[in-house]
Amino acid sequence: MTKKKAVESFLNVLFADVDEEIYRLIYDISHMVSLGKREMLFFEGDVGRYLFFMTSGSIKLFKSNEEGKEAIIRFIEPGDLFAELILFLKNRYPVNAMAIKPSRVLAIDASKLFNFIKMHPEVAMKLIGMLAAKSKYLVKMVENLALADVRERFMNYLKYMREKTGGDTVFLPVPKGELSMLLGVSPETFSRLLKKLTEEGVITVDGKKITILAALE
Repeated sequence: MTKKKAVESFLNVLFADVDEEIYRLIYDISHMVSLGKREMLFFEGDVGRYLFFMTSGSIKLFKSNEEGKEAIIRFIEPGDLFAELILFLKNRYPVNAMAIKPSRVLAIDASKLFNFIKMHPEVAMKLIGMLAAKSKYLVKMVENLALADVRERFMNYLKYMREKTGGDTVFLPVPKGELSMLLGVSPETFSRLLKKLTEEGVITVDGKKITILAALE
């Protein structure tokens, strides 16, 4: 995707149209970044200068401890805006961001966008709305990990994906091993769950494609 198309896509996601004044601003204060598989976009604790709009590929946001154990926070897909907290906190990135496969993002200068937002409150309201939706997602994810067993966690994830895509066939955005980490289980446990759900006639699995055949509990 060209930078021009990336800016237009970003504005369509944020405002559902492309305003010429805002388009010129975003174009002037942004640039494209290409990442190879497993390449880091930023590390937890890095000083934040940019927020990002995903145009292609897949990125995982995660935290890790000194032993290298990871806790996946979220998977970023094309059309997602992320690291926008930098706009409001003017702080450091709170997580790591790594490309799962070759990816491209539009990097937008946060301080310059913030100066524009101060003069255009409607832009701030749009971003606050997106942050509120993400906060709701994260609260549900924490609740899911704390209170649900592995089957219920995956059922809730499938419900989320079905709502997002609007159909009973969903495509996992990442390899199953990465998704198992988001669900807080080992890859072996996740594989056994997929096999059990397939045998029960709840789903069919074809690579990353999952078709939901029965009501999700």
